[in-house]
Amino acid sequence: MIAKSDLRARAKAVRDAEPDRGPKEAAIALRVEELPEYRRARVVATYVGVNSEVATRSLIEGRLARGEPTAVVYRQDGDLALCLIKSLDELAPASFGLWEPVPSVVADAERQYAPEDVGLFLVPGLAFDPAGGRIGYGKGYYDRLLGAARSDAVFLALAFECQMVEHVPMSPRDVPVNLVVTEHATYRPPPPPPQPPTGS
Repeated sequence: MIAKSDLRARAKAVRDAEPDRGPKEAAIALRVEELPEYRRARVVATYVGVNSEVATRSLIEGRLARGEPTAVVYRQDGDLALCLIKSLDELAPASFGLWEPVPSVVADAERQYAPEDVGLFLVPGLAFDPAGGRIGYGKGYYDRLLGAARSDAVFLALAFECQMVEHVPMSPRDVPVNLVVTEHATYRPPPPPPQPPTGS
């Protein structure tokens, strides 16, 4: 079985080399917009795609134009926190090439949003499999964020088809996603089997 570090390096190289990104990102955004899970989510939490990640700005812009609450992740004390934004102008470059809400927005207590109040999370990553396996950047930021979400929240990953692999090695701490959307397909992993009753 391939080691996580090797899969991470391979997946990043493939994603970095992905050609014709614009049309593929537009196709991904269209698929997301048409998903019933996305349409019915009152609050969506998202990252701002940077470098070779699937871009999310058009999705953010669409939600803001419709007046739909949209929270953007930012780093706080070694973890990810969520802050509602009202305009793309409220985003600015941060460390490591990331884009995050500007300090004045983060400082507004009324803009802070708890993970357990979010209906759907847009999730980045390096590699995914059809069963919902995900491998990120190795820091566990999203696993901790998603681990704090409510039980009915939807975890929606955005990826290019080249990022799909047969199997992602997962540890007990890794949080799988419910959906993976690429330019070619929407992958819906089957729900986990019901747990047998315990006791009598």
